[in-house]
Amino acid sequence: MKQHLLILGGTWEARQCADYAAEAGWTATFSLAGVSATPKPVPIPMRVGGFGGGAGLAAWMRDEGITHLIDATHPYAAKISANAAEAAGLAGAKRLALYRPAWQAAAADDWHEFADFPALFAAVPNTAHLFLAGGQAGLDALPQHRKFRTTARILEPPKNLPQDVNIIRALPSTDTEDEVALFQKLGITHLAAKNAGGQGASAKLLAAQHLGIPVFFLARPAPPPPPLFASVDALIEALLSDFA
Repeated sequence: MKQHLLILGGTWEARQCADYAAEAGWTATFSLAGVSATPKPVPIPMRVGGFGGGAGLAAWMRDEGITHLIDATHPYAAKISANAAEAAGLAGAKRLALYRPAWQAAAADDWHEFADFPALFAAVPNTAHLFLAGGQAGLDALPQHRKFRTTARILEPPKNLPQDVNIIRALPSTDTEDEVALFQKLGITHLAAKNAGGQGASAKLLAAQHLGIPVFFLARPAPPPPPLFASVDALIEALLSDFA
């Protein structure tokens, strides 16, 4: 049977998988949930939008002849990962999940973890200026009546955006000095984020460390079922072994 990969994307690693699939000449499809109105192109066919849960995804996979499902979604996309695991079982496809290791605090870091956003926001001092890097879920969970100031960085702000939130519409910077300058300019006193792991968004954490800013993390959801791979290289190696 000819292999047909479905790559569940939205991350930098997912795009690496798409690049490798294109270079290797594999038949592959790239899937995005549709959060971004202007997704970046990839060198393989792209599908945008939901599938209708695990059963809907399984039906689509059977119709398209998907043999391998690559879950390269965000570590906090627990529902999508759960649907992927269910769908792979229903469709009889092999599933491989990329799961970034979480960031680990250094001695100079002032990190705190919270079970959910309400608990996190409740711990923010009234006099704080919070830099919120928690995506749409973080914005949705912001208390309506709060005293601390909030600046949020998000690529696609939600329609029902709180009017008292200062929005920076951008991707995270990869330059620590840029992040330090931004935090100093705004007078940021606290940082709220998800412990996504990886290198792409770690500059803000180094900036917080440099400035002595406390970091409030939303705890990670439970990881998806195995097999889990900590890097694209490890996942690709498993695929190559399977294709041999």
